[in-house]
Amino acid sequence: MFIPDYLVNEQFDDRYFDVVNALDEAQQIYFENNNLLDRLKIAVQANTPFRIGETGFGAGRIVVALLEYLNKNGLKKITIEYNSVELFPMTSERMLKILDGFKDRVVGEINALVEAYKSVDITVTGWHKMKVEQSFGTLYLNLWIGEALEMLNSLENPCDVWFLDGHGPKKNPSIWRPELLLEVGKKTKKGGTCSTFTVAGVVKRALIDAGFELVKLPGCGGKNHVLQGVKG
Repeated sequence: MFIPDYLVNEQFDDRYFDVVNALDEAQQIYFENNNLLDRLKIAVQANTPFRIGETGFGAGRIVVALLEYLNKNGLKKITIEYNSVELFPMTSERMLKILDGFKDRVVGEINALVEAYKSVDITVTGWHKMKVEQSFGTLYLNLWIGEALEMLNSLENPCDVWFLDGHGPKKNPSIWRPELLLEVGKKTKKGGTCSTFTVAGVVKRALIDAGFELVKLPGCGGKNHVLQGVKG
């Protein structure tokens, strides 16, 4: 398959996502496998924000997939705190170009994210706060520009769920190193969850050491299995 240069993260010599199944993959691995809708309903009833953590913002593909997923499921009055990290942030122009392949499906969600992202000065490290209003409610997007362990150390509140991304262990081993995943465990609520596309042994061992009970679930787009974990 031909992959355009702009879809490749030159830092890791790897594409940002599968150009065919990227949105469906995110919605299965990260949302459905984590029972997101039922958990969000509970958060709405309790009038509490639902906190998400992500290791690897990239072009915001998972955020766009989440906006679509919630908009089409009819939930209302949701408040989400979405905490992500990016060591090599891109310009809003490149983000729009990368996400352009999905515009026929999620043009409104793409435009909402890119418009919010335009306020970010990508030359400044640390937290950058954005607000995205949608029909389901409000997503407060907190993006840490810098190293992932620094982001985790500065995160004040534990998350309900973690979306573990950021290229595979062979391409980007630092995002899967044990000390980082141990901190993910510390910054996860008891009974909270995580999920990831990789089933590499080094990742499984690190997540178990971080306090997660793991199960393999069906993959997406030709991948046989993915991981989901529950924090004990």
